[in-house]
Amino acid sequence: MSDRHLPILRVLGGLLFLGLATAACATASTAGVAIVAVGLVTAGAAVATATRLPLPPAARRWPWLAAAASLVLTACFQGPVVNATGWWWAVETCALLALLVPTVRRMNGRAGAIACATVHGAAVAVLPLRIGLHLTPPATAAEIGVLCLFWSLLAAGAAALGGYLRGQDSRRLQALADQRREQLLEVARDLHDFASHDVMGVVVLVQAARLLAREDPERAAGLLPQIEEAGMQALAAMDRTVWTLNAQDDRDREGDTAGSGDTSAEPSGRPPRAECAARTRDRQRDLGELPALAARFTRTGTVPARLDVPAGVLEGLPAQVSATGYRIVMESLTNVRRHAPAAVTVRIAARRVPYGGGTALHLTVADTAEAGTGARPAERTSPLPERSRGGLGLAGLTDRAKALGGTLTAGPHGTAGWQVAATLPLPDSAAPTSRRHERTAAARHTAPEETVA
Repeated sequence: MSDRHLPILRVLGGLLFLGLATAACATASTAGVAIVAVGLVTAGAAVATATRLPLPPAARRWPWLAAAASLVLTACFQGPVVNATGWWWAVETCALLALLVPTVRRMNGRAGAIACATVHGAAVAVLPLRIGLHLTPPATAAEIGVLCLFWSLLAAGAAALGGYLRGQDSRRLQALADQRREQLLEVARDLHDFASHDVMGVVVLVQAARLLAREDPERAAGLLPQIEEAGMQALAAMDRTVWTLNAQDDRDREGDTAGSGDTSAEPSGRPPRAECAARTRDRQRDLGELPALAARFTRTGTVPARLDVPAGVLEGLPAQVSATGYRIVMESLTNVRRHAPAAVTVRIAARRVPYGGGTALHLTVADTAEAGTGARPAERTSPLPERSRGGLGLAGLTDRAKALGGTLTAGPHGTAGWQVAATLPLPDSAAPTSRRHERTAAARHTAPEETVA
């Protein structure tokens, strides 16, 4: 039931109860005050429950009061039975059945729902005794038994309907809880994959500045703009992740940002944080941003990243494959910053390779240390702090790659390096067009790696 229909239902329920109150005034003398009073109580409780009136806590006991009053009246009623008595008996039956469904559905706890179904079911099942025993002549025991059985089936059906709706509500709430949990996990993964990458860049640059401050203060000061940019990237990534929690709020804030008119540049010459955050939210975070990611990694760190991506390889990729590939590259670069202080270069390569009767995107991210010359970058002045809990990085990305039907492996590379390799299957529709293959075999083998500086 939609909430927008509740006002209409309340108006109709009020008119119904007003009609019953008018009928009560006209029939109280012939049907009996007790029968009319119990009928009004049960009908009022049914109307209030069906229309979800905002009642005080004490009034929420009305369903129990109505069922108890009906049982007491059936036990104490001594006749006589007239037409008005039968009319109020029918009203009371319908009201008790209408009460039974929502009460079982919304009762707190399974024990309370069972008790509610028992009491209301008993009140409905014995209602025929109020009529059959006081007719003239009285009904036979078989006739009364059949009526009680039929009324018991009505009560059982109403209770079963309430239990079914209760189960549906429980499953819906569980599905919402699972969806909410998945959303929170997705936010946690985004924070780990995106924000921690830039935060790690800040940590590495600060440690490099601490080392240079002792020997070359000017070079140390030159790292400050890079630290600032890496910090702003981290803030923008966290801002984007938080905004994804509420799409409507995201649109509202986008409007506020666009209408702010604040175009003043910061002292470093880069755009203000709000504009940087807006651009970050607008990006799709896929492999189309791979050159920008490599450039930012080089610019905000101490290790250059080299791209080895032939033309057309990243075109026409499915969104899920492209987004997963981007996360794999970003996590690999984060691990280079965190675990490879001796690395002097990082190579990011992408190819389309045969895989399982089709094609797949093969990504590799490999870091290497200086070989042959003996040159080696300075060690960090202090180790990176250990976290009390592990991240959601390669283990989670391995699961994502497997979900796409691919693989992800990580292990030693060369004499002193590390490599992450992922293979992500592609559908046939993702194959590049013939125009994208307008390169000779010699050009494929001799194309120099692109250095992003």
